[in-house]
Amino acid sequence: MWASFASGEVVVWPAAVAGAGVVLVSLAVGPKRGDIRVDVALASMAAFLFGVLLAFTIVRTRERLAVVQNLVAKGNASLFSIHQMMRLFGPDDCRQIRDLVDRHLTDQIDYRLVDYHLATSSFLELTDAVYALNPTTTQEEVVYKELVQLGINMYASRALIEAATGQAMSPIEWTGLFLLLLVLLGLITVLPGGTVLGALVAGMLAGTLVTLMVLLRKLDLLRWHEKVTIWEPTTRLFRSMGRDPYVPRQVIDIGRYQPTGRVRVVDYPDPYPMRATKIVTVEVRSDRPGE
Repeated sequence: MWASFASGEVVVWPAAVAGAGVVLVSLAVGPKRGDIRVDVALASMAAFLFGVLLAFTIVRTRERLAVVQNLVAKGNASLFSIHQMMRLFGPDDCRQIRDLVDRHLTDQIDYRLVDYHLATSSFLELTDAVYALNPTTTQEEVVYKELVQLGINMYASRALIEAATGQAMSPIEWTGLFLLLLVLLGLITVLPGGTVLGALVAGMLAGTLVTLMVLLRKLDLLRWHEKVTIWEPTTRLFRSMGRDPYVPRQVIDIGRYQPTGRVRVVDYPDPYPMRATKIVTVEVRSDRPGE
């Protein structure tokens, strides 16, 4: 449960718990508080600092997320181009390269997007195999030059992705935000003065603040809108290549993505990032839960 909260996978219960806690504490404290003018002044300063820092951080993480998603989409498009171009080569070369394309895609999925560099070995194996092709006809030579250029462009994109994924929020930034959040929650808890309406409003504010923190966590982990920007395009890519989509069971179980049809579902017995013992099973999944 706490792991899901830390990874930004759940939003409702953390916000509800924070809101309910603030309401109960506010009613329990009642009018027993300090000087209201001091409390209001401190709350104003804390709210200003928290709002400015949160807004700046959300903008920065959204820009980082957009850069990574665009580069990943370009990389997947290049992989599909390699897959299609290989039909002009011999059956052995075609099968080998297409298998390496599939392996690299599954290798990327095995690791978190913030750990994109862990799939470098399968990428290098793919590009080495592409560079080692021996074109024998004029048409193959033309296509070979395009394949080499694709490999060079993909390597440049990977370098940009790795640079962007390495710009996650630092522990100092998270600590500052959480301290301001705690201060702000404490101040809005005592401001209502024991009134029921004021306590309810304070609880709603607390839930909203926690929701924004969870949103920031999802942005920092590059999981915001991942269904429509990562999982669905990757599923279509696999099917376009004549392969079954590849989805970790954990992603399905916690509701991050629900694939349908014939799917390769992968389980990881060992803790992350150990993937040598992964187990892949082919399942046919319905679009209706429980079927």
